[in-house]
Amino acid sequence: MANLTRHEARQAAFQILFALEKDPQNNNIDDLYDIVLEGKDFDDYLPRLINGVLGTKSELDEQITAHLADGWAINRINKADLVILRLAIYELTNQLVPYKVAIDEALILAKTFADEDDRKFVNGMLKNFVLVDGSTTE
Repeated sequence: MANLTRHEARQAAFQILFALEKDPQNNNIDDLYDIVLEGKDFDDYLPRLINGVLGTKSELDEQITAHLADGWAINRINKADLVILRLAIYELTNQLVPYKVAIDEALILAKTFADEDDRKFVNGMLKNFVLVDGSTTE
């Protein structure tokens, strides 16, 4: 059986991180892997994303907060958008993929798991992040 593609790994990472965000008391990540992956094989990219986001969540949230409009607080961002932003900014700041790929994949996640307004919000936040922070590895 083939490993998940990077796109599929991002989708699985989103689903696992979203479940953990919705239920912070749930600490059985192995069960979440089983539920989301349904027995599919994966390489080290999926746990790298999940562990990376979980391990740097406060730093990622600080970066997100720094790019919010005046009067906005991170707790006003819906959980799906927040998880998508964390994943994309983790990939950007760790230069795992070119910035265009990180943004495109985040927009696909927003289109899949949220709505058009969320996609626009995610797009604006990430473009602002890339412009201001210079996270533009080609």
